[in-house]
Amino acid sequence: MPQFRYVAVNAEGVRVNGLADADNLSMLQQALRGKGLFCTGAKEVEQDGGSSKVSIKRVKTKELAVFCRQFATLITSGVTVVKGLDVLYQQTDDKNLKQIIGRIYDGVQKGELLSVSFRKQKEAFPSLLINMIEAGEASGTLDTVMNRMAAHFEKENKLQNKIKSAMTYPMVLACVAVVVVIVLITFVLPTFTNMITNVGGKVPPTTQFLMGVADFLKGYWYIVIGVLVLGFFLWRAFLRSESGRLKWDTFKLKVPILKKSLVLIYSARLTRTFSTLLFSGIQMLSAIEITSRIVGNQLIMNQMMSAREEIRKGITLSSAFKRITILPPMLQSMIMIGEESGMLDSVLEKTANFYDEESDSAIQRLVGLLEPLMIVVMAVIIGFVVISIALPMFGMYGAIGG
Repeated sequence: MPQFRYVAVNAEGVRVNGLADADNLSMLQQALRGKGLFCTGAKEVEQDGGSSKVSIKRVKTKELAVFCRQFATLITSGVTVVKGLDVLYQQTDDKNLKQIIGRIYDGVQKGELLSVSFRKQKEAFPSLLINMIEAGEASGTLDTVMNRMAAHFEKENKLQNKIKSAMTYPMVLACVAVVVVIVLITFVLPTFTNMITNVGGKVPPTTQFLMGVADFLKGYWYIVIGVLVLGFFLWRAFLRSESGRLKWDTFKLKVPILKKSLVLIYSARLTRTFSTLLFSGIQMLSAIEITSRIVGNQLIMNQMMSAREEIRKGITLSSAFKRITILPPMLQSMIMIGEESGMLDSVLEKTANFYDEESDSAIQRLVGLLEPLMIVVMAVIIGFVVISIALPMFGMYGAIGG
């Protein structure tokens, strides 16, 4: 039987939202009138097996930050959780997030805890948010928790945007270089080589090589595209496997130019997440497990999980984290200071602020190194092509003069 989400008003003019099963809209309106409600609007809920169902995707960091900030504001203002979810559902434009909020709203309205409804949508939300909501519900500090989550995701979104901005310029340069080279070898080069062969000149080996590349691209372009598409999907499959992700993440931490910047980014993410979890009363072993999945590096994750097992056996947090050699010495020292002072959450929060600033500077330095490097690479590639075009021209002049 179809299910409808309806908006109605009762005899006192109070607005009521809810779900109801009915064969059609007329039957729904009749059933609501029997309950003393006047239906002002209704929409059929798309069933899980329906072809029109909007697929559930991971909620973007920016959307999470906005959602947490708005939800925290509503709760702090005294709005109930159900009413707050209804307000967020009505004003959200993103179809994916709107559907997710609708499901959470339905669950809470049926009597579920907010954390339980969120956990049912775990494919859309990070485990950090779900565990923090559960802790906030248990401690009665849901508004504080949502504010901290909003700040956390805002910083994470800012970091992601800076990384994307840093990579935009090199990617544009690389694309321009590829387009220029393809145009030169497929359109410009053949014109000169035909002129040379017509006057009896010789074509140098480098030019012959480029001509072969150009002929292959013209004759078998579909193979090139097929190989690129296949390579893309194979690379994605490699990164999705645990062993592949571990090899790639380990390799990135061995590249001299990347290593320092990545370590600072991972350190900022680790300390910010860990401090947020500890502040909300999450047990340390659970906090380590959640943080390890959010850092974004399989190697660090494996080492953190090993440290978690060591802590379970009885050693201190600082001693266990000293075995994570990738982390900077300052972070390990701050963990020891926080542990000894009993203020680990606040010490880690201050450390996170420090690493946030350091990671900003590291990204800027990385961009400063990548820009000249990309220019040099482009100059070498395009220079090789230009020389391969110029050499036959000199040979042609010699043949004409001879």
